[in-house]
Amino acid sequence: MQVQPIINSVQAALAGQGSLAGGDCAVEEALDHLVAALAPAIRQAAMDLAEQAACEVRAQLPDRTVDLILADGDPSLRIAEVAVSAESVPSEDLDARITLRIPPSLKTLIEDAADTAGASVNSWVLDALSRRARKPETGHGFRMTHSFDL
Repeated sequence: MQVQPIINSVQAALAGQGSLAGGDCAVEEALDHLVAALAPAIRQAAMDLAEQAACEVRAQLPDRTVDLILADGDPSLRIAEVAVSAESVPSEDLDARITLRIPPSLKTLIEDAADTAGASVNSWVLDALSRRARKPETGHGFRMTHSFDL
């Protein structure tokens, strides 16, 4: 998302209020200074909104990581699947069985996805089921990176 067009729009709206001064140069000049001084606060407000959006998306997608990143000074959301670590997969024997009837088209999709991931169908399905069945961790934090110009 680009922040500068939003800043420009707010500044233009504020500058447009200068006509209420009735042509008083001192008021218009003060308004120009105010508009310029508000640019950093408007930028920060836009960043805060992006951060809140990331938190909302993160809360709705517990099986994904949601990071707020800055690219050329503009915020962007990066969403990725949570990597399954060896610690999250139980070290139990794989003795339990489930018989599952699925449509042939879904079976083909699963086989293709497993092949693309370089995994067996069994391990791919086990991984997918583990992710889906795992409850989201409470108090799951997030990482935030800020940059600023001096």
